[in-house]
Amino acid sequence: MRLHAFFAAAALAAAFALPATAADTAQQTAMKSCGASWTAMSAADKAKTKHQDYMSSCLKGGGKAQAAAASSSMSMSAKPAAAGSMQMAAPAGGGSAKCKDGTTVTYKHRSGTCSGHGGVATWM
Repeated sequence: MRLHAFFAAAALAAAFALPATAADTAQQTAMKSCGASWTAMSAADKAKTKHQDYMSSCLKGGGKAQAAAASSSMSMSAKPAAAGSMQMAAPAGGGSAKCKDGTTVTYKHRSGTCSGHGGVATWM
């Protein structure tokens, strides 16, 4: 029984010895930087690209959101939809969508809708 108490005390001491907040990894720092850059972008610029494309380009640059990286991503996704494409324009005031995880959300712009829920299952 004393051995069990010793290990419990040692585990407790080790837990308190750990720093209260660990330093972010390089990837976490890059994610935070890219996220902040996305948040700071104007709505017009956000409408020109998908959040996922922007984040991918930004993270490949190590979290340094450079204008060149952002504009190249935007120019690729700003192409008009091909005739017969399933992509539809968002209604003027926004709309609703059902996400793949079952969540129903409202949106002003389709770009990024359900990005935290596995993507869009159905536009409503």
